[in-house]
Amino acid sequence: MDPTPDDPDAIFIHPPFTDFPNAHLHNDGLTYNLMAANPNWFLDPKDYITGQEDDSPAAITYPTQLEPPRGWCPTKKREMKDKEGWRQGEEPRLRCTFCRRFYAGVNAKSMWRRHVFEKHKIAMANRRDNNNAGRSGRGSNSKSMPPAAESRY
Repeated sequence: MDPTPDDPDAIFIHPPFTDFPNAHLHNDGLTYNLMAANPNWFLDPKDYITGQEDDSPAAITYPTQLEPPRGWCPTKKREMKDKEGWRQGEEPRLRCTFCRRFYAGVNAKSMWRRHVFEKHKIAMANRRDNNNAGRSGRGSNSKSMPPAAESRY
């Protein structure tokens, strides 16, 4: 499933993402949508920071323009209740930019992010890091809040 440099159909694109087929036609540079439209283009995990000791000094964080865009899936669960939905094989799919894996469905973006992190060891820039701090915010039952003042009555 993973492409290799020996794969005659695979094209590996490396930072700064200026050397890819017909790059001169794409003023925005390399984007996730362009990668998705070219299933034989791949990124090399060695180009990205993984947090492992063997990271290259030239490794970079995964660029946000290579993540699936917000709102990529045109339908959500609540919109699908009274509809038949997508035909088999026609539903929108997200492809991994490092291998030939695809994800479909309402949770595809989350599954894509988890796959990239767990299989390829690449964390997205806005990934929550659970070992730094616990959740805080509405409904988190955070212990960091001061106790409520005691009632005088």
